[in-house]
Amino acid sequence: MRELGLKPVAAALLGLTVNLAGAAPSGAGMVAYWGETPATYGGQVPSGSYVVINPNSGATGLSASQVTNWKAVIASIRAQGGKVLGYVATGYDTNTADELARYNAISANLTAYKSTLGGVDGFFFDEAAFDDASLTDTQKCNGTPPKWSAVRAKMTAAGTSGTVVWNAGWPGASGCFINAASYGEHVVMYEAAYSDYANAASWLNGAVQSLATSLGVKTWLLVHSATQAQMQTTLKGTTANYVYVTSMTYNPSLPWGGPIWNYTPTYWGNETLSGSERWCLKSLKSGGSC
Repeated sequence: MRELGLKPVAAALLGLTVNLAGAAPSGAGMVAYWGETPATYGGQVPSGSYVVINPNSGATGLSASQVTNWKAVIASIRAQGGKVLGYVATGYDTNTADELARYNAISANLTAYKSTLGGVDGFFFDEAAFDDASLTDTQKCNGTPPKWSAVRAKMTAAGTSGTVVWNAGWPGASGCFINAASYGEHVVMYEAAYSDYANAASWLNGAVQSLATSLGVKTWLLVHSATQAQMQTTLKGTTANYVYVTSMTYNPSLPWGGPIWNYTPTYWGNETLSGSERWCLKSLKSGGSC
């Protein structure tokens, strides 16, 4: 997962009515790259949440002990009422040898989650947009639907199914990445620092969400570098179906921006700790305040 900046696209381009009224998120969409120790996940997963695990930038190349540990992690998440999504990189537009290798490894990773780890509840396809700095927005928008169709075909060929989450980092010009999703699939409508999200919130929570809703597509919001107060503001204002806010900070000098998703937020808390993220989310879902 890399940091992506939102292009300055007007909400009006979507041709939809902008509705800024907030709605409580359905639950947490957690990117939980917390390692292979099952105890780390104990008591940390809200019931009904989606939890993304990432054993080895996918699920291939695991030792016997790692397989045992990850099976226990999956069992722990499910015992808490969570649904497990396996991380799968898709290599953007396969413009480099490394990107092409990640794309070519999709089938092996799907099979490994199914056969080696005993199955997961769906997949989190990272690097999902057909994206490269040299491409125009039109090229990115035109290249993404056939890429996603090809990945769906790989799922079918591997005999895998479940919830599909596409992480394109942002909605695409005029919401074109949202348009590339099929009914019932999920799309990360934004992955960014809080400061960037705040600048784009009206568009994301208005026209982008309206488009997704009209297509039967669920949305995720992944926000990092947020204070506790900013976390609460995000949860109260977002129209995304699934949300996860973290205090961990993006560092451009480190590979992939550093360990943003490797630890729970400092304010993660629990469902009874007032002001914590879990408490806030539960309170909003029940019609309360945050």
